[in-house]
Amino acid sequence: MYMMLRVTGLAAIATIAQAHFTFVRISVNGEWQEPTRFIRNKTTPFEEPYTPNTNYNTRMYNDPTYATDISESTRCGRDNMAHAGDTEVLTIRAGDTIEFAHQRYEPALWTDAMWYNCTDGRGSCNPNQVNGIMDINHQGPVIAHLSRVPDGVDVKEYDGSGEWVKIYTLGMEWWANQTNPVHWLAYNDQKWPEKFIFKVPAQTPAGQYLLRIDEVNTGLEEHNEVFNSSSPGQLYPSCAQIQIESGFGGNVPEGIKIPEAFSHASPGMAITLAMYRDTDVDAAYVYPGGPLWDGENLVQDRPTVVDASRSK
Repeated sequence: MYMMLRVTGLAAIATIAQAHFTFVRISVNGEWQEPTRFIRNKTTPFEEPYTPNTNYNTRMYNDPTYATDISESTRCGRDNMAHAGDTEVLTIRAGDTIEFAHQRYEPALWTDAMWYNCTDGRGSCNPNQVNGIMDINHQGPVIAHLSRVPDGVDVKEYDGSGEWVKIYTLGMEWWANQTNPVHWLAYNDQKWPEKFIFKVPAQTPAGQYLLRIDEVNTGLEEHNEVFNSSSPGQLYPSCAQIQIESGFGGNVPEGIKIPEAFSHASPGMAITLAMYRDTDVDAAYVYPGGPLWDGENLVQDRPTVVDASRSK
């Protein structure tokens, strides 16, 4: 049976699903772990300090995070360090296949039917939706990063203030035969998203790491009347605590810092209205979160705009 998250206050009496989501389950080589096992919990409700261009500061479990929130929140989720000591460490090998699953319901509403016997071997599903679809309700890429724990520090004590290197992006395709040809694979018109599945690079050095998964609901460059400014991007980060076994030594490549790399002005964090409406791709657009490490090189992480049309 699934492990109930440690939640407080309003979350304990929540009666509706939220409009957002959280990544809460991890699989290694096709074997799903129990929900929330190995993934740092977060506190809910949580009061972020006033931050510009956000319309509320008291956040519930699945609510978004903004780059202007507390740095700890943007790295691995709200108040995650308070839960890190109680989170187990998952041992994997470099080259293993990782998959994440998300959930759109408050933890108090979780049932076994949301986790087990889901279609196509998925790690979560929604029994209240046709075909059990557990959708992602925002356009934008899903990305994963590794941050190596500094020498002399245990992963349960590491706050993620070091560098992060990107190892996975699930981005967009160009569907030329559609009215809105920008097709985000995670959003997928709120049908089943593409699976969030990737390999940890086989060249990853041995050691302890935080493995961060996030969906970036990209912000808007143009003026927005709600915020009386340009709209900030939203983040949905979760972090697994992992120990990687590997025959490689040394270090991973130089990475980004969080939250700096997810500021509104950072590459990939704000797009034009045309791209926001899925009608065009900005010429200079790159996926947020820095370059992608393929195990050998850091490569520019940007969409390939070629026709990938398929039937919806």
